[in-house]
Amino acid sequence: MSHSAILLVALAILAHLVADFVLQTDAIAEAKAASDGRAWRGLAIHVGIVAACLLPFAAAYGARGLGYLVIVSVVHGLIDRSKIVLHRRAVAPVARPASIPAAPPPAQGTPAMPEPPEAVGAHDAPGDRAWTPVPAVLFLADQVAHFVVLIVAASALLLGQPTVSAWSDMVNAIGTNLLPVADLGAALAVIVVVLDLLILNVRGGFFLVGILLAPRGYASGSAPGPERVGATIGVLERLIVCVLVLAGQAAAIGFVIAAKTLARFRQLDDRHFAEYYLVGTLASVTLALASSIVAAAAISAGLS
Repeated sequence: MSHSAILLVALAILAHLVADFVLQTDAIAEAKAASDGRAWRGLAIHVGIVAACLLPFAAAYGARGLGYLVIVSVVHGLIDRSKIVLHRRAVAPVARPASIPAAPPPAQGTPAMPEPPEAVGAHDAPGDRAWTPVPAVLFLADQVAHFVVLIVAASALLLGQPTVSAWSDMVNAIGTNLLPVADLGAALAVIVVVLDLLILNVRGGFFLVGILLAPRGYASGSAPGPERVGATIGVLERLIVCVLVLAGQAAAIGFVIAAKTLARFRQLDDRHFAEYYLVGTLASVTLALASSIVAAAAISAGLS
């Protein structure tokens, strides 16, 4: 696979990752998942962001790039909407434990009091019967579907096609000044692949592990606790794994996991925490390993 093809695919994935994990705010995500008219407004805003991130393809490839932008943006919206509907059907609300009475309705003009954690699914994390991996599976399926559409559409419409001369001249002029290398295309391919890997493991991994571990009743805006520290440790863990794989030192990954386990050793006596810990760690390391191996292969092919 030539470095031009790798650069094309890597740029398409970068546009998607920026739209989904960098520019999509919590407010947009919550609006998309709403059950009223806000859902379509939120989806339209997100599709607009996706289209904006794909504008360089229209500038580079003209009419073909514009067609790519329209197809990917529209299908992106359809995939996102499908995931939301499937998530809503697959994950039923957590039943209220019999020991927790329902809160009385608030008086007129008085704001409703928030539900206690026990009533909104605090017993819904790994290690409990109510927990389900379905949201995380749908998240992964959603991302895989987006990647497939990006790659197939790019292969059909853009691969091997000449770019607009003005665009090529601009990229060469800027790239030559910023990257004084013999092969600009190969250097750009490596940079974009590394950016993909970084966003996927910092932001994408954060959401994947969070969705996998968080109770279905988790309310956004709640006070940060140990989970925030654990999420930060997970990001660092994934970045270390990526660096080790790219450096050809994958065998050292065991020491990273061992060090993390040692720090939690006493807590592992708690079966609930042990299952929670194992699910999060395995998901985090698997994502880092898989993405790093793909990135290493892409970098190797781009430089060859």
